[in-house]
This record gives sequence, C-alpha cells and structure tokens, in this order.
Amino acid sequence: MDFLAFDMVALDMECGYFLADVQRDDRFVCTASLSDLCRRLIESRKAAFFPMIYRLICLVLTLPVSTATTERAFSSMNILKNKLRNKMEDDFLDDLMVLYIEKELADSIENDSVIEEFEKLGRRRVDFA
Repeated sequence: MDFLAFDMVALDMECGYFLADVQRDDRFVCTASLSDLCRRLIESRKAAFFPMIYRLICLVLTLPVSTATTERAFSSMNILKNKLRNKMEDDFLDDLMVLYIEKELADSIENDSVIEEFEKLGRRRVDFA
C-alpha cells in the first residue's frame, strides 16, 4: 500500500482540488481531527472523488497502532531473551513471544486441553495422565 511515483503525482494534483472543495463544503467546517476528516469524507462520499487523500489519511491513522504493536513485540523480546536464554532457537523465541504478547488468550486455554492435544500427537516415553 505504498505510494508509487505515479501515486505521488496524483496525490499532489488531488490536494489542490481537495482543499478548494472542502473549504466550500459546510459539512467540513467543524472538523477537529484526522479521524473526523476521514469520517466526513466517507459520509459525504468524497472519499471516492479523492482516493489518494483518503488513502493517505487512513495510513496516517494506522501509524500509532502499527508503531505500538512493533514496540510491544520488541519489548517482549527483550524480556524473553535475557542472558540465560541468549542461545535459544528463533522458532522457540517466536513461540514464546506469541504466548507472551497474547497472554490473555494463553491464560484462557486450559492446561488439560493442551496435554490432551499433545497426547493425541503420538506415543510418548512419559505418560502425562
């Protein structure tokens, strides 16, 4: 969903028309934030006329969520990968990170159901029951 060179030219052209159009439209007078602007673009159906502006606003609105998710993942990795676990395999670290980040979901899963699923995978040297 990146902007290509052609998209940048289209965005530049749309900006001039968009600004003139929105300034004349009373529905946009009390717009206080980007989310308000996005909502009013959809309600007024102007998002169809200014697709590049709409796309840019959507990208900007999703940035804080994307950044927070990435920061949370790196924070989790720093907690999990300490000096004692410095040599762990990437796959194992990935699994631990998923469990750590999604701990609410992991807490909702019963241990007995995990043991039962593990036992169904095949015979083991040790019986879990």
